[in-house]
Amino acid sequence: MHVRHVTAAVVAALALAVVSPCAAQEEIRRPHLDGHTFLSTDLIPEAFVRTSVRNSLGFAQAVDFDYPPVVVDGDTLALLDGSLIYATLDFEVQYAVKDWIGLRVRANAKTRLGTDAAAILLDGITVGGGPEFGWVVRVKESGSTAIAASATLTNATYTRIDIKGFAEDIANGVPDPKLMDDVPTTRVKFGGHFGWAISRPLGLTVLGEGAYGDTPWREVSEDWDYSYGAALDFDAKPAIGIPLGVAFGFKQTSLPELSTAAGAVARNTVLRIAYNAQPDFLIGLDLTGSSASEIDGEDSVNAGGATITMKYYF
Repeated sequence: MHVRHVTAAVVAALALAVVSPCAAQEEIRRPHLDGHTFLSTDLIPEAFVRTSVRNSLGFAQAVDFDYPPVVVDGDTLALLDGSLIYATLDFEVQYAVKDWIGLRVRANAKTRLGTDAAAILLDGITVGGGPEFGWVVRVKESGSTAIAASATLTNATYTRIDIKGFAEDIANGVPDPKLMDDVPTTRVKFGGHFGWAISRPLGLTVLGEGAYGDTPWREVSEDWDYSYGAALDFDAKPAIGIPLGVAFGFKQTSLPELSTAAGAVARNTVLRIAYNAQPDFLIGLDLTGSSASEIDGEDSVNAGGATITMKYYF
């Protein structure tokens, strides 16, 4: 009887030893392919259908931005510089209805305002945001690659306080001048997403998007826009045993929402440093940078900041 118990215990231990790697693999809820667990960034969305909740809080600042000379009746009054502050709050839920299709709901708020009198006078204050509803569909997920498609409907409102424009309208005798203007926008966006597990430590995510609908500017009622970018991530855990990950991403868009100039182009970068020891939870610090053309495309606003992101996968 005793021998039978010992034999059963040995067999059970061997069985656990055999299945434990598979069980550990099944516990990973974060997106993974071919041994690599992806370190997604907010800038470049992942190419997977997963149930998740994400919350982000960010801040950025543009220092010593040079404004063009103020001209009144043909006379140049001054050449001013100032500083701008950007703040963002973002909340997103994605629910995998099936293993091949997911519903995504997102709400965000963004603001841009000057930190001194010159910036507030010439740039005003811009606050925008609203809900997004969309679907993510798995096109292919096998081996070391994943391909997904997405469709999103956005419904945002942009509120601008334009002190300089208000004063100019009064001086020019414009009827019913407005200090504050609300611009509602509805846009439809379609995207393609590609994920590639280069090796166990390295992964690549690529994004391409196109959208059409209302713009945040009164002077351009409707227009197309595009976005494209990529992110390369490194998981240090399988490489050197440290539960940290690093990702670098780049994205260019033809419709920066908080820009004051229609037709501007923005280039954004992110360096993410994340704690990724948990199979279903990620917390990251994003060091962000952006460059957006302003003032009829002649000048650019260069800003840098940081964002804290937490994401949980179910």
